[in-house]
Amino acid sequence: MTQAVHTPERQAQRTPTHIDDHRRKDGNFLWKGILIGAVVGGLAALIDKNTRKNVQARSVKLKDQTTSLYRTVREEPAVIMNTVKHTMETTSKALNELSREVKEVVGKIEEVKENSLETYSSVREVGGELKDVSSKLKEAGREITDVDYKEDNHK
Repeated sequence: MTQAVHTPERQAQRTPTHIDDHRRKDGNFLWKGILIGAVVGGLAALIDKNTRKNVQARSVKLKDQTTSLYRTVREEPAVIMNTVKHTMETTSKALNELSREVKEVVGKIEEVKENSLETYSSVREVGGELKDVSSKLKEAGREITDVDYKEDNHK
């Protein structure tokens, strides 16, 4: 059984098949269908008087805004450049401030963490000292009780 080898030269020589033609036609038909559907849908939507007025008003507004922007860019490009520059500077300052504040918060968290560890160690030390004092008080209390008991018995 021989196996076909597909080299670039062999593929370049390959002639379009019936399947390739069919795929091309399907692709063209799909795009034609999408375009026709969009046109029909748009026309159907424009049947409604309110939709027509809304589309017309928005179109006029968009045309006016585009014309105004074009005129500003053409006549006063420095205004646009200054606006963009100002926006970039403001954004940069805000990001720098945010970065600084985040660093401060992280520093405070580290400080609280260190203080918490120190406090915990101090509390443990105080707890140990309190145990020592408590045991010494108990011992002293026993000694006092023993002394009072011995004195009462000797009298």
